[in-house]
Amino acid sequence: MFESIMWTYMKEEQTLLSNLLNSKLDVPDMEALYIVCHGSSYNAAMAISSFIAKYAKIRVYAYTPSNFMNTAISLQYENQETTYVLGISQTGTSSGVLNALECAKKDGFSILGITNEVDSPIDKMSNQTYYLNCGLENSNAKTKGYSSTLVLLMLFGLQLAQKKNTISDELYKEIKDELSNQVNDINNVIDQTITWCQNNQYGKDMDNLYVIGNGMNFATAMEGQLKLMETQCIPTMFNDIVEFSHGMHRSLNEKSFILLINDGLDSVLVNKTFDYCQNKKYNVVMIDTMNHKDNKIINVNSYKHSHSILLITSVIQAISAFVPELNGTDPNRNANDDYTDWMETRVL
Repeated sequence: MFESIMWTYMKEEQTLLSNLLNSKLDVPDMEALYIVCHGSSYNAAMAISSFIAKYAKIRVYAYTPSNFMNTAISLQYENQETTYVLGISQTGTSSGVLNALECAKKDGFSILGITNEVDSPIDKMSNQTYYLNCGLENSNAKTKGYSSTLVLLMLFGLQLAQKKNTISDELYKEIKDELSNQVNDINNVIDQTITWCQNNQYGKDMDNLYVIGNGMNFATAMEGQLKLMETQCIPTMFNDIVEFSHGMHRSLNEKSFILLINDGLDSVLVNKTFDYCQNKKYNVVMIDTMNHKDNKIINVNSYKHSHSILLITSVIQAISAFVPELNGTDPNRNANDDYTDWMETRVL
């Protein structure tokens, strides 16, 4: 156990995110932001888009590259001087993102980039680049890169809000302190999750997974299903707690693993679902910010502005590395890795 490089990357997060929180970003004034990205970056954009919109009081939309190029019709009605297109690629080489940004650039929109790599294609294409500064991450399932993207996007939104005078100094400090407290607790949460997983042998023979969230953590559910799909190489699903009863619940059975996220939004529905699955003796676990006591609950501290997203993410990342190792496999093993080369998803 604990041989995967993912554990090393996760343990780097606390220092990396703390340094990132001290960054001062050169954020241009704007009225609309279109974010384009793949995979985990898209999940991060989905999670934080409403956060940016709430505090900076602008329109924010998150798209996959294909969806952006085919369905972002509203972009043609935007003011080019006050609308920016933000591309996110940890490696800076995602061909889909680059193609989408090239289209937006040809249409006259200024380009912002988020990447880890200086002088990468996305860096060179962007009018302004923001760096994740998370170092090398040689893993199929990204952990520190995802968490860094969450923090950088929230920092972007807060500093834009400051620039637009849409946030008070007191609230800005309150949210920054909240993020800092979460970052300082990440290693404790990882260790707590490992202990819980060991005590419960969580994920033994797992061959399918449902991850259910809501609000900001609906996107965390998206990331959770992606992480376990990448590391355990099994079918996984995500849903909104309100939508779960509209069809997906019918596929539950005694072999189902259900991971619920309870950050206080629609907690009545989350708790009822938890009780239902417990009564059915399904493999249900809840990541909980409400301090309930149960051997099927992993508790993390509650943070109202960011919905504890960094800590909930840390739990999911630890589970995603623990489960495959428990089942005797490497979470970073080759599993159709040649498909991305076949599809030319990265530029050289």
